[in-house]
Amino acid sequence: MSRERTILIRYDEIALKGKNRRFFIERLRHNIRSGLRGLDGVRVEVPHGRVLLHCADSQTQEIVKRLKVVSGIASMSVGVMVEPDLEAMARQGVEWIAPLVEKNPNATFCVRTRRSHKGYELTSTEVDREVGGRILEQLRPQGLSVNIDRADFRLEIEIGLPHTVMFQNRIEGLRGLPVGTSGKVLGLLSGGIDSPVALFRMIRRGCRAHAIFFDNQPYMGKGGHDKVQRLCRVLTRYQQAMRLWVVPFEEVQVAIRDNCRPDNRVVLYRRMMYRIAQALAEREGYQALVTGESLGQVASQTLENLNAVSRVVQCSVFRPLIGMDKNEIITQAKNIGTFDISIEPQPDCCSVFMPEHPVTKARLPELENDETRYPWEELLQQALEKTEVQDPEPSPF
Repeated sequence: MSRERTILIRYDEIALKGKNRRFFIERLRHNIRSGLRGLDGVRVEVPHGRVLLHCADSQTQEIVKRLKVVSGIASMSVGVMVEPDLEAMARQGVEWIAPLVEKNPNATFCVRTRRSHKGYELTSTEVDREVGGRILEQLRPQGLSVNIDRADFRLEIEIGLPHTVMFQNRIEGLRGLPVGTSGKVLGLLSGGIDSPVALFRMIRRGCRAHAIFFDNQPYMGKGGHDKVQRLCRVLTRYQQAMRLWVVPFEEVQVAIRDNCRPDNRVVLYRRMMYRIAQALAEREGYQALVTGESLGQVASQTLENLNAVSRVVQCSVFRPLIGMDKNEIITQAKNIGTFDISIEPQPDCCSVFMPEHPVTKARLPELENDETRYPWEELLQQALEKTEVQDPEPSPF
């Protein structure tokens, strides 16, 4: 029979939430359970502010893989429950460390104890010393030594009520806040590198993120639509569910092309996208818009142009990437799994009818004058009426 394992799940920001901490912990526990749906026999408990997960040894690899995409987890460790006895703790430590010493005779270790059960007769430092000394006594002849700061193996002991658990090295998590603790947002999602990263960063701040895509299949084909669907499937891994709104945008773009100054086209496109997104957000209860704009990265993202676009909406607009450079954004896109999809060649909506010299310092009077030349309010309503909704399934890991 497979031996039961215990996974200690640590959080950092949640610990600072004071009287609201219970709400954040309960949301984290709910998200953990949702992320582990389909795995039988897994038990989650929260004794004294810690999150402990009990499972079979054969399940640990799959569970760790799933927990790595749960926002709010700072780190986790896989371990076993033991008796709060120094000899028992030392035996377990030797069992874990001995194979490491066989492979590397110069291996180092340290012991770190956390004593939430204050009635235990020894302090944390005393447990470190006693357990570490017993392990060293047995494995020093094979070459094992102690390194407090940079150990090859970090043995952790949690002495608590009702459990005492021993863990191996820590596995990093996403950190941040549990999804569902910060409200719902609507992200303007293109097929590029930036907007998926922006949505991910809001997910990690506890938001439930949904997406709106402006589609122009008559001029772009279905490639852009399919690409955004796959990006949503990757993002859905991090929050279990996501809604994608697909807005037909070709009539708006044709009207702008035929009636407005060519150099203003891109900014006018963006103003209409913002208007439509705000109308949808108000209808569906989303509390803010999210974009992947980064200051100065392209012509439409100068201070003047960003200001001109923001003027058409009253809701909050979050730009999580505004101060990041392209290399930073690319690194995060690779880390979250969207980069390879984003770099597939496919034009986005704003590149349709692109002028030779797009404006970099848009003038509000000119934009507003251009917008008197076509029926933007009527086109906005038509676009909303034709908008389709999809619920992408998360892509496999």
